[in-house]
Amino acid sequence: MLKVDPGVWQMQNKDNQAALIMELQEVDSQEEVLKKELASLPEREELHGLEEELTERRQSYQVIEGKVKENQSRQKRLEDEEALLETKIKREENRLYSGRITNPKELSGIEAEVRSLKAKQDQIETQILICLEEGEGLRKESNQLSQSVNSLERETQKVRERLVSRESDLRSKMEGLGQRRAELRMLILEEHLQLYDKLRVEKGGLAVAFLLDEVCRGCHMTLPAYRVDKMEDRTAIYRCDFCKRLLVLK
Repeated sequence: MLKVDPGVWQMQNKDNQAALIMELQEVDSQEEVLKKELASLPEREELHGLEEELTERRQSYQVIEGKVKENQSRQKRLEDEEALLETKIKREENRLYSGRITNPKELSGIEAEVRSLKAKQDQIETQILICLEEGEGLRKESNQLSQSVNSLERETQKVRERLVSRESDLRSKMEGLGQRRAELRMLILEEHLQLYDKLRVEKGGLAVAFLLDEVCRGCHMTLPAYRVDKMEDRTAIYRCDFCKRLLVLK
């Protein structure tokens, strides 16, 4: 690639200074717009909201899953207890009807024990039914939350991808503007650059303005006619009498 001394470029383009510095102003202004857009992308706020909601739903799902496991453990304990009672009942009934026991008082005691065991068994079976009903409701709620989490994860991922795409697009445009700025600053005379940079700081970013119909489009003041009459060279850079911005003839 042919390398050109920046000083040579500046001398070759000194007659285009007005157009170059106005383009530099446009490049810098466009970059500022892109920076603000990048900093306030609606997708970023949307993603933040979705991620917060997703965290809450995941936590709710974990709570429900904990209740499901707790319900399953309780049901297992009840079923084990019911099975143990069933074994005891069968053992006592075998004793009752085996014919080996003939003492009426002892037989009466066994009958009472069987009735007590069966009463406990009925209570436990009732608790198991309640537990089954609660478990069904918990599993239904868990499934609904699981589906909700999965749906929200997909939505969150889409917004995240959209955000990454928008950020990449804006950064690519800013990179292109940065390259063009570097090219322009090599073509503009140093004295103009120094003044331009100073004015950008002082004037809120707008260092260059068009002069149109004797009016400075930076401060919207009308310049004296005798001053405007002397501004004939459209390639030259002038100064506004009021706001001191660089003026380019429109």
